[in-house]
Amino acid sequence: MARVAMEAFEEGTEVVRVYLAATLAEAQQVERVLEGAGLDYAVEVEEFASPTALGSNAPRRGAGFWVEPGDLDASCDALEGAGLVRGLVQR
Repeated sequence: MARVAMEAFEEGTEVVRVYLAATLAEAQQVERVLEGAGLDYAVEVEEFASPTALGSNAPRRGAGFWVEPGDLDASCDALEGAGLVRGLVQR
């Protein structure tokens, strides 16, 4: 089980975002946790708004981690257990 291309999920398969990592280091941690838990996941670069100290909402890019719905709880549990909660989706 490991990282797969989004296209590797069978056509028509629903996937849900489990985490949005804002930095490369955070994304690498998420990958290690999901791989260690034996879960298949896909990663896509996504834009998100990030408020700055000057009040603007400058767009930033992060890594969105996607899993099949049946793996959502196991993924969330593994990430929470590793202390990765900042970018975790709400269940």
